[in-house]
Amino acid sequence: MNMNAQETLKFKVIGGYQFAEGYAMQNNEPLVYAQAGQLTGSWHWEFENGKKGNTHINGATANRVLYNGENELMGTMKINMFEFEGSASGSDLLFLSYKAQEFTVEGSKVTIKVSGEFTGGTGKYQGARGWLTVTSINGFFDDGEGEIYLGKAPKITKEKVRQWTEDYFKATQSGDAETWANSFAGNAYINDPYGSPAPNNREEIVQVGQNFMSAFKKAGLYPDYIFVDGLIATSKWTGRGITKEGDQVTFEGINVTTYNEKGQITSHIGYWDPTKMKVEK
Repeated sequence: MNMNAQETLKFKVIGGYQFAEGYAMQNNEPLVYAQAGQLTGSWHWEFENGKKGNTHINGATANRVLYNGENELMGTMKINMFEFEGSASGSDLLFLSYKAQEFTVEGSKVTIKVSGEFTGGTGKYQGARGWLTVTSINGFFDDGEGEIYLGKAPKITKEKVRQWTEDYFKATQSGDAETWANSFAGNAYINDPYGSPAPNNREEIVQVGQNFMSAFKKAGLYPDYIFVDGLIATSKWTGRGITKEGDQVTFEGINVTTYNEKGQITSHIGYWDPTKMKVEK
């Protein structure tokens, strides 16, 4: 392909993984279990353009399970896309950097939700970008999805990021949870308000919007100012709404929002306190 031409490959993926070799340590009082080493597995890909195929994956990963439940996992991965493409061995590789957004251990059941970013590759996948999410249970997943961006990355101006952010605020004023949810990428991390549970999928993102909007006859956030640094926008905003009882309320906060090159939100943290809404009778 023309390496300057931009192409988006949307996909679904299922598969499994296991530790190949590594190092582990455990402390019982308090419980800390840590593991680092090599990861192997096989994945089946189905792309929106109809192409299907299998690949092997090889990675380096580290994780730790803590007594307080604040478990962590992170790593990098090499995906043998030459097996999918039918090209020469080693010619088409895809690289992934990933981190767990959720990591729980309940008896023998280990659930890990991973969000990853593609960080380049070789051959067809040179300069690849994009995202992937999977939720595995005991090393197997059937819900993987994502997008791979090929070709030269577009130049994103501050004005473009500012426009994306203004569009986000308009979505909060729409009264439609689906419209608001469309602002986010499939791998988006949302913590709004800060400290609240993060939604795990599109349906849960829509539900977050519905929970907020259903509390009002009408409501929305209005930007006071927007500061842009690269693909990150920091916004000071004021919220205005009318409750079901007809009272007018105002509230304020700060958002820190990160976008991908498509203008979709990949990370969104809202710093505000719902208990401090000002009510005007």
